[in-house]
Amino acid sequence: MRILCIGDSNTWGYNPKTGWRIANRWTKVLGAMCPEHEIIEEGLNGRTVDSVDPTFPERRVLSNLKAILLSHKPVDMVILMLGTNEFKTIFPSTAEYVGKGIEECIEMILDKNMWDSFPVPKLLVVSPVTIRRELKVKGDVFGGFDEKSVDESEKLAGVLRKICEKYGVDFMDAAEYAVASVIDNIHMDEENHVKLGGTMAERVIREQKEKI
Repeated sequence: MRILCIGDSNTWGYNPKTGWRIANRWTKVLGAMCPEHEIIEEGLNGRTVDSVDPTFPERRVLSNLKAILLSHKPVDMVILMLGTNEFKTIFPSTAEYVGKGIEECIEMILDKNMWDSFPVPKLLVVSPVTIRRELKVKGDVFGGFDEKSVDESEKLAGVLRKICEKYGVDFMDAAEYAVASVIDNIHMDEENHVKLGGTMAERVIREQKEKI
């Protein structure tokens, strides 16, 4: 099975201690626990859903999602985990706004015309780990987050859950299994990448068994 993992820095594996890339990030943990599957990484630091960063407009996933899907097809499963960067103070975003963007992503991924003669992949939408409340007392980081950012981050899982129910796609709240590091309050450390990757793997393995 080919699994395409689309996300931001918490999929790329940004290390809150060093700024480098965590080798044992969740996608690698998933691959190690499911060696029979091919894991395709599409993590990009600063990636947004719909908001356009004037300095890095290419980071808006809705501008290039179709190209990402077409370049990797066929895929059997897509794991989509985005939303955190939308809550930067430079964007007037709410959880509902992010949800509308994720809904557009879902429609694009489920569009059978996207895949030609290949089957439409299974989709798992993951609400990212929430921004820690400690962030609001530490000042602006990574483009600026504030108390509103934290509040909207905490609302996102509820919004995405309802959207996934509407489209009949799988949903997972990463915050139930992992947390952001106390170092920067946004990015997971290696321990939490391992926790999230392990949970992802258990889910994939369980679904594969159910098909047999």
